[in-house]
Amino acid sequence: MNPNEMLARGLLAAGAAALLACGLAACGSDDDGGSATSAAKGPAKELKLQLTDDGCTPASSTVPAGNVKVVVENPGTAKSDEVELKNGDGIIVGERENIAPGLAADFTLTLQPGRYVLNCTFQNEQRDNGSITVTGRAAAASSASDGELDRAVADYRVYVERETATLVRDTRAFAAAIAAGDVAKAKALYGPTRLHYETVEPIAESFGDLDPQIDARVNDVADRSRWTGFHKLEQLLWQRRTTAGAGRYADKLLADVTRLHDAIPGLRLQAAQIANGAVGLLDEVSSSKITGEEDRYSHTDLSDFQGNFSGAREAFEVLKPALVARGDRALVAEIEQRMAAVQQGLDRYRRDTPLGFASYAELTPRDRRQFAQQIAALAEPLSLVAGRVLPSQS
Repeated sequence: MNPNEMLARGLLAAGAAALLACGLAACGSDDDGGSATSAAKGPAKELKLQLTDDGCTPASSTVPAGNVKVVVENPGTAKSDEVELKNGDGIIVGERENIAPGLAADFTLTLQPGRYVLNCTFQNEQRDNGSITVTGRAAAASSASDGELDRAVADYRVYVERETATLVRDTRAFAAAIAAGDVAKAKALYGPTRLHYETVEPIAESFGDLDPQIDARVNDVADRSRWTGFHKLEQLLWQRRTTAGAGRYADKLLADVTRLHDAIPGLRLQAAQIANGAVGLLDEVSSSKITGEEDRYSHTDLSDFQGNFSGAREAFEVLKPALVARGDRALVAEIEQRMAAVQQGLDRYRRDTPLGFASYAELTPRDRRQFAQQIAALAEPLSLVAGRVLPSQS
């Protein structure tokens, strides 16, 4: 094993260790504990799935409409590591990724009657190999007592629309630099532009095909002739040091982020989805991005980290009033403390450059392990939030 592979495995282990403590101890269960990270007693019905080589088992399940917690365990397969739940329109309403062997993860949602498609897969492969049938009467919309949840969703939608509008604006400037053949300017704009995508990545992932078209890495694409998005342009700018042939990829990227922005007003959201997305952003950093493989050509990973973290923090901030109103002040305080530690760690690497951060190459192995541990530690209490912001059920 070469040194880079050893470092990657060590970092993944550091991040996974904290997640393992939560995953296999069933964080978010109904056990009554005294600390801020003890699980709250809630109305969610639990549906358990296991990842297998071919997908997940049971492949078909039935649950009554209402609040549902989907718990996904990986007892040992290396051929499946994520689960997506899609509604009848093909929109991903819940997902968890990077569920390594021995780990467990979950997401909580309010499910309405109908058939939902399960895609238990490996690194964004398309399988659609299972289903969940939700029976009974439609779950009631949030009641007057759940006004904080409605406000949280409205505030988060404003944030996402603002971030995607900025993403479109900055992508237009990035594409213009590529069209002008200005490699230096395009490089300077790459990281700051991409940061705004990273803040709202869970929303893009809801639309299925948009995220891989905008953000796929080369190893995520079976047919490399179809590889598009930020990382294709990153490869051209840093590895090949040219804008030659990049124009069509830049134009498609601009079209795709514009399509993302235009889709936001029609997207239905739940408070629990916002919380699930925040945890997903952190898990992605601590379980894969921490190795430096995401921006492997440009080494602009720290800007990505900040984008993911900022998106998770905004999700928490819009949900905080609902948490406080429901008596979860201790949980709020713990999350705030751990968020401050993560931001302090990132701030050590701020630089007065267009990117705003040092090259990822400046981080020592110890720095990377510390980031992985801090982010995984934050994800632990944050993973409880979805279960605390479910609408009241009669």
